[in-house]
Amino acid sequence: MMKLLALQAQEHLEQTIIPFWVRLRDEENGGYYGKVGFDLTWYKKASKGSVQTSRILYFFSEAASLLNRDDCRRSADHAYQFLLHHCFDPVYGGLYWSLTYNGDVEDPVKSSFSFAYGILALTSYYRLTGKEEALQKAKELQELVELHFADTIGYKEVLSQDFMSNPNDDKRFSKGNYGGEKTMNTMLHLLEAYHTLYQACPSEKLLQKIHMLCSLFVTHIYDKEHNALTIYFDSSLQKASDYRSFGHEIEASWMLANCIADLGHDELAESLGVLCDTLAQQVYEHAYKHGSVVDETHNEKLRSRRVHWVQAEAVLGFVSAYERNPKKLEYLEAAHAVWSFIQTHLVDRRAQSEWLYQVDEQGIVTEPHALVWSWKGPYNNGRMCMELIKRYTSRT
Repeated sequence: MMKLLALQAQEHLEQTIIPFWVRLRDEENGGYYGKVGFDLTWYKKASKGSVQTSRILYFFSEAASLLNRDDCRRSADHAYQFLLHHCFDPVYGGLYWSLTYNGDVEDPVKSSFSFAYGILALTSYYRLTGKEEALQKAKELQELVELHFADTIGYKEVLSQDFMSNPNDDKRFSKGNYGGEKTMNTMLHLLEAYHTLYQACPSEKLLQKIHMLCSLFVTHIYDKEHNALTIYFDSSLQKASDYRSFGHEIEASWMLANCIADLGHDELAESLGVLCDTLAQQVYEHAYKHGSVVDETHNEKLRSRRVHWVQAEAVLGFVSAYERNPKKLEYLEAAHAVWSFIQTHLVDRRAQSEWLYQVDEQGIVTEPHALVWSWKGPYNNGRMCMELIKRYTSRT
């Protein structure tokens, strides 16, 4: 049953997702086009962000390694060149937030979130190519995160280009005025990046940071009173809003589980395992409805839209929960149901398209969104497919 799901995911990856993103290579200006409208119009002069560039680099690096495809290797090379020569700040170090379509600096602000994806992507590219330059750049970003963004508890979100000040009016990662000086999402993806770097180049110092981040999830980010992850924090890592994101909870449930083996057989590893199971169960009970997963709540009001990345993470989250708890067949059934919902309602059947950004609970597009923009790339759906392939198919 799981192998069939993985084979379907591989077919979808190779026939839909990869061809769509390969076509978006900007051969004239480098990188990949920054926007594709809902009507499939390519906006060739749209901005190109460091997060999106890193996600594309990660995607093609992983696909090239997994599938042994030369076209994915070339696409990874193309993304790497743009990241290296345009996204890095040669004066202060680190990654700019965004570039113009032709690679000029648009927004020089520094973000720990973008650095996390840079570390992840560069490490994946290093594992594909063996290029020491990529590994050194990943290590450089990790050191900058610790030097400038880390404080006594957690990681700051955004700093100025020279890392000397905090743009207080920056709302990239918060909902209006509900907080965002620190966020669960950034710390989750820093953990993902650090763990990936550790697997490629182990060090005791990096393992200590992984241990610290896992501990933060258990002791501070998880809200025991509400059985939920806190999303937005103030500078002291105190809860700053009542948003609840089921998508991030199901994503965290399997990403945190990936770290358990490297923690050893200690109390933290045990606590983290319990947390992963709790998160999966909470999402199943409160957000899994009619074969798909709702997005979030605010003031306990449910937002019923079905967002593309939430469904991708739900497949992996429920699969991972089933692996840890094989007697709970409801998780396996949920994973297959969400995959069916994706195929029926989120995969855009128009020629040369990919996934829709979101639909309502009936699978209908009520708010058309761009198919490609700064917050929609090949990271979540591509990673979902590749994780399933790695887990359930034998590749020689």
